[in-house]
Amino acid sequence: MNCFEFRRAAMLDPRRLDTEALGHAERCQACGTMLAEALELEAQIENALHIPVPHGLRERAVRNALETPRISRRQALAAGLALAATAAASLLWRRDDPLALAGIDFVVFEEAQAILDAKPADPVALQRAAVQTGIVLPAQLGELRYVGTCPFAGTTAHHVVLKTAFGKATLLLLPDRPLGARLIASARGLHAAISPTTGGSVVIVADSSRGIARIETILKSG
Repeated sequence: MNCFEFRRAAMLDPRRLDTEALGHAERCQACGTMLAEALELEAQIENALHIPVPHGLRERAVRNALETPRISRRQALAAGLALAATAAASLLWRRDDPLALAGIDFVVFEEAQAILDAKPADPVALQRAAVQTGIVLPAQLGELRYVGTCPFAGTTAHHVVLKTAFGKATLLLLPDRPLGARLIASARGLHAAISPTTGGSVVIVADSSRGIARIETILKSG
């Protein structure tokens, strides 16, 4: 195992390295130091991203749900058919968006080097970026690694690698890049979506569109 392979494995999951990786860390002082910093960062991120639910939020949500006027079954059916028709039309006319394709290219061509060059990241900076972007990164997302900032499409992105129950994924938080609509693309065996948020947008790249949809649901529910 070389330093590149070790650092990629350590950034993705420093707590579950195999014997070959651990042996490399013992022989290589630089990688051993990097592993210690990654383990420390793991604990810091868990603490920094633990954001409690605001007091009274659950009660307000329940009250709003109870007070919302109900619609009839006929209205619900009509709305469902309209949504289905809209979705079908959008699939027929869908084209790969250049910005979403740029997200895929970043993962394919630049992510590995970004992980290799990564310095110990500041979890407070990630929390601040999430707040500025208008999202929450709940524990349901899975194991999270904050790589740091990187240039992307003329702005600065906050690079996050996820190891989820449904596969690996990459997030690029773009607090300075607002969008009016969701953008999607598929290329090189990967899928990408850029979702608008209250403070900007977030790029999600994963092996499947289903995995992206689940991540988007978790981000919104968080």
